[in-house]
Amino acid sequence: LVSDIRRQGKRISLSVRFSGGGAATDLAGHVTDLSSSGLFLATRHFIPLGKQVHLEFDLPTGRVEAMGEVRWIKRGANVKEQGLGIRFLRLTSEAATAIDLAIDAA
Repeated sequence: LVSDIRRQGKRISLSVRFSGGGAATDLAGHVTDLSSSGLFLATRHFIPLGKQVHLEFDLPTGRVEAMGEVRWIKRGANVKEQGLGIRFLRLTSEAATAIDLAIDAA
């Protein structure tokens, strides 16, 4: 199952302020779940499934710049429960290192 494969990598919970987006897309919120393959962005901004977004945020271990794709949308009763599941498509080597270090430190 895809969901089983997706959950095999180690994940960490955190709250990192995020702003980014891409062409005609402004996103703001908090990264609340992070793995080497993607993240959950708690946000009030919903964009279509499959849309690519530019990601920029700072971890204690370094800056992350990446391209991602919206894989799922969660609508919830409050802001912390709603947002976007984003899979990384392209990561700089610096971003991949910052993510790995953050996960290993958790």
